[in-house]
Amino acid sequence: MNSYHDPELEDILQDDELRRVAAVLSSVRSPEPPLDDAFRTSLRRQLMQQAWAMSEGRNSWWRRAFAPPGLAWAGAAAGLVLIASVVVWGALQQPGGFQQVFVQSAIDGKSSVALQQPILVSFNQPMDHQTTQAAVQITPATNVTFAWDQNSRTLAVQPASGNLAPNTQYQVTIGPGAKTQAGQKLAAPQTITFVTQPPASPAPVPSPRPSPSNALGEKQLASLNGATTLSAQWSADSSSIYFVDGKGQLAVAPAKGGAITVITPDGASSPAISPAGDRLAYIRGGKIEVLTFAAGKTDEIKATPAATLVGWAKDKLVWAAADGIYTEAPNGQSQLAPLPSSGEVTVLSIAPDGVHAIYRQDQKLFVLDLSTAKSTQLGQAKAAFAGWSPGGAFLLYSTADAIVVADPQGVTQATLPAGEASWSTQDAILLGGDTELDQVRSDGTGFTRVANGTYHSPLWAPNGTSFGFVRGDTLLVAAAPTLPPEPTALDEAGGVVNNFMQARLKNQSGEAARLLDDSGKKAYAEGGLKLLVNGDPHFSRYYVLTQDLVATAPDTVRVVVRLVLTHGKLDVTSYEETLTLVRDAGTKQFLIDKATAGTHRDLGKGAEVVSVEVAGDAVKVTFDSDLDPGTVGGGLVILDSKGRQLDTTASYANRTVTLSGLDLKEGAQYRLVVLTTVRDILGHNVAAEYDLDLVGPAVKKHGNRRDAGTPAASPGPSPNAGAASGG
Repeated sequence: MNSYHDPELEDILQDDELRRVAAVLSSVRSPEPPLDDAFRTSLRRQLMQQAWAMSEGRNSWWRRAFAPPGLAWAGAAAGLVLIASVVVWGALQQPGGFQQVFVQSAIDGKSSVALQQPILVSFNQPMDHQTTQAAVQITPATNVTFAWDQNSRTLAVQPASGNLAPNTQYQVTIGPGAKTQAGQKLAAPQTITFVTQPPASPAPVPSPRPSPSNALGEKQLASLNGATTLSAQWSADSSSIYFVDGKGQLAVAPAKGGAITVITPDGASSPAISPAGDRLAYIRGGKIEVLTFAAGKTDEIKATPAATLVGWAKDKLVWAAADGIYTEAPNGQSQLAPLPSSGEVTVLSIAPDGVHAIYRQDQKLFVLDLSTAKSTQLGQAKAAFAGWSPGGAFLLYSTADAIVVADPQGVTQATLPAGEASWSTQDAILLGGDTELDQVRSDGTGFTRVANGTYHSPLWAPNGTSFGFVRGDTLLVAAAPTLPPEPTALDEAGGVVNNFMQARLKNQSGEAARLLDDSGKKAYAEGGLKLLVNGDPHFSRYYVLTQDLVATAPDTVRVVVRLVLTHGKLDVTSYEETLTLVRDAGTKQFLIDKATAGTHRDLGKGAEVVSVEVAGDAVKVTFDSDLDPGTVGGGLVILDSKGRQLDTTASYANRTVTLSGLDLKEGAQYRLVVLTTVRDILGHNVAAEYDLDLVGPAVKKHGNRRDAGTPAASPGPSPNAGAASGG
């Protein structure tokens, strides 16, 4: 027995027998336990706390139950022996115990492991670097580099290409040749198994949290002198705002801030900038005045009856009067369409393209077709006009609790949250109000809280990034963040495929069948493809190998998805299904219309293709293994529909072969062939020829984008251009 003494422990243990037990326990030594100094200190502290609790430090239940105190001391001694025994026994029973070497990794058994990371392997003892690295085997074949932590207990295995291969099951084995720094070998090989994620994660969804208002770069431009709504127009180049204040003054404010220029001091209304940005029209004293910026000259048009609202149709002036909509003519004016003669009629707006007008009659809202003079009611009574799309092909009106997107025939296209609306050239709709500012696409997608606060009468600039608004009676300008990219047809179809495959993984046949049209259901009917894949090996995972938009009328997407079958925890075979999805004309949703299946391929027998990207001029083929570059040229070929080989130039980097120099025709049939001459870095050939049918891609486009108009290309006027016309 050694002479080790622990003063703190002896101060607690006053009984000689307890001290003897503690001395015995303190003398126990085990070679190379996997416990660091911090763990030892913590364990000793816990033992002392338990001893104190079992003696006079706390009124433990067995001390209350038994008297005299000697029995409590005996219980404390027994407790110490029990605690120490459990700790020592637990250490001996952990994987490898004190005498063995064991290996572990946080990603062992995980799926969707990130590609941009090393494989971290931890040991319970400091390892010899050279023998351990030599004992590492990785499947699929991969060139790797090694790095160790300062304690030589964690090894980082990093693919030389920088990233792990996508859609791949990896097995990293540490062989028995690995030794500790003390010379001890692994008793047996130990393997870490995991699966990586697809090659690219979905774009992050914007946070719904509002941005601070100062993040929008808000600037105060001018006082509106009591006006609480905005009667204004942006210049064509988005550099300035023309506005009418509460006293009827028409002025122009630079969007950057600065001096206000007064165009006319009072009596003005209905400012309207021409599409070319060279003229400003407004109503004053019952007359239409038109300011030409270049000349600094104002012309008057005497409308009869008096004009109540003015706008533009291309380069022609259009205005509303009590009895109809008018435009300029050689003899003065010409009526485009009459207004109803009965009831109280007020024209609210003329479309940017000059084809339609909005008016209110007896608390009802109507759209007037100026070419036919026919009117269509919008919504129910008390609906309010909210704005046009920039091109004038769609409009917005509000109900008690929503904003409705409609066409000029009154057919609803989408329903948006309530708010004061403005539609940008980038198909973003701002929704302002007393307490918040939101942004959303015209189809209702991409809803985002922009900021908290008061944002009345938002008005987009033609550039689609700046907007004006009213807070109190002040005109301000700010810049709204861009909406996330609109989902493409590939995005939408990919979501359907994911839902379809997830339902099959969960054995939800009804949910999977819901995503098939009649033709697709026949493909998975009895005697055809299996909708549910059962048995052993079992269906464990899937991934998209390639997908392309192959037609646009209607949108048609072709997706090749690989189903992986697993025995135990090892992927053993796979096969591919080719799914054709077509956008339904009514619902606008994609459904699976056709499906075919390929043959099964055994895994673990040479390099496998895990991703194929098809463009008109190139095809990129990604493998799970590092390849012998000398076997790539001629090892991958592209055939046309008649089996003729196309001329290509092959290049190789980071497990990806790029076949360039192509001119794939939209909708044409091709075939990618990977020959068995392709080898990985360990000298293993591709086990069997791999064929993948391809279709020449169509131009990738975004889904259901509304008319957004085109910003005027000509420059806008200087704020000083109208100074000569004050009066």
